[in-house]
Amino acid sequence: MRKRWKRAIAVMMFAAVMVSGCGSNTAKKSSAEEPVHITFGHGQAEGHPYHIAALQFKKEVEKKTDHRVIVDVQPNGNLGDEREMTEGLQLGTIDITVAVAATLSGFDSDLDVFNFPYLFDSREEAFKVLDGKTGQKIFKGLEKQGIETYGTFDLGFRSMTNSKHPIETPEDAKGIRMRTLESSVCVDSLSELGIDAVSMSFGELFTALQTKAVDGQENPLFSIYNSRFYEVQKYLSLTEHFYPVCPVMVSDLMWEKLSDEDAVIVKKELHDMVQYERKVSGEELDKTLQKLKDAGMEVNTVDKSKFKEAISPVYEKYDAQYGKLLKEIEKAKEE
Repeated sequence: MRKRWKRAIAVMMFAAVMVSGCGSNTAKKSSAEEPVHITFGHGQAEGHPYHIAALQFKKEVEKKTDHRVIVDVQPNGNLGDEREMTEGLQLGTIDITVAVAATLSGFDSDLDVFNFPYLFDSREEAFKVLDGKTGQKIFKGLEKQGIETYGTFDLGFRSMTNSKHPIETPEDAKGIRMRTLESSVCVDSLSELGIDAVSMSFGELFTALQTKAVDGQENPLFSIYNSRFYEVQKYLSLTEHFYPVCPVMVSDLMWEKLSDEDAVIVKKELHDMVQYERKVSGEELDKTLQKLKDAGMEVNTVDKSKFKEAISPVYEKYDAQYGKLLKEIEKAKEE
């Protein structure tokens, strides 16, 4: 409860800054003395590629607008969890955020299609689909919610950790109580492996692992390292079963605060930030894996073909709902 009050107070403080510090929309656009503040909230730690990219965006926007626009970057879920921050876009209390597609399925159910296991074979294949017509078509549903997307951040693939034993085969996963994303597709996918899959917010996860409320979790390497899960998890199995699709989202209301000139700059820097984050992510993946080994985690690879086969019934289960979109994604891979 105390955590939620802190988040609410933080959001209200930023809303106050936007109102009192910048005046009305007309004043913001015309005044050369009062900078416009835009808020960029995300849920990851300071060393995460999200934050590195957000700070680069801040630097470039402020420099190229001669500080007419100030970017207030808030990491660590300071402004709420991903769902709360996405709702903040609709309210205008937050201007920019990033969230995994599983969080966004409540805003547009089509986005749950990105949560299917082994949907992409590589980061590059994912970029091709997400940046192309098919990806943009699926993201377009958010526009009805007052949210625009400007590409997707990259986190690499999600892999499993736990405190019991290495997961080398699908059979090793049976009976492990594992936190996953808040998505029925994710829960059902892991359940096909015999995992006792549990949905909970990311902010609650470290404590749940520490108290043994769950045995394990699955996340990208960056999240495992920057959230210090190695302190409460011994085994890391590189299953790479989900590719987390993480759109960069902007509130429609943000543009009302910006002059036409500054809006052009911000839009360009949003696109540049996505490319920068992907570059940082690609460069840091192997380094992060080594850091996890150095921190004492036992790391093993798996035969992913066996996991694909074991988890595949989930595609049939959701064929009526997502079969058409899945076929479009497969076609986009070949174009």
